Amino acid sequence: MGLLSIDLLITLQILPVFFSNCLFLALYDSVVLLKHMVLLLSCSKAARGEWRRMLTSEGLRCVWNSFLLDAYKQVKLGGEAPNSNVIHIPNGTAESSSNCRWKSSMGKYSTECHLLDFAKSERPLVINFGSAT
Repeated sequence: MGLLSIDLLITLQILPVFFSNCLFLALYDSVVLLKHMVLLLSCSKAARGEWRRMLTSEGLRCVWNSFLLDAYKQVKLGGEAPNSNVIHIPNGTAESSSNCRWKSSMGKYSTECHLLDFAKSERPLVINFGSAT
């Protein structure tokens, strides 16, 4: 029952913004249609192009899904930072950390740690993800 009430609460929070986006898309379509009709009545060659609507069921579905993705994301602004698992490969020297454990991968020693194990209050945290190419 708790999950249903959370879904309902999120839906009620999204609806006003979703409807305002629908209103904006309808207004945009109206202006473009009006411009298209004026060009058609003036027998301009520019009016022969195809008019593509913005307010379609597919467009509304995309807008709704983007709002849902934003509402259900794990990381929130001002909230706690994620503490994902990372693999630390030392520079040829054995380093020890109380929160890390040793792990052998392809003959090399590396440590499996958490991202915030490397954070210090006096400096920003910079992680180099490297490249496989």
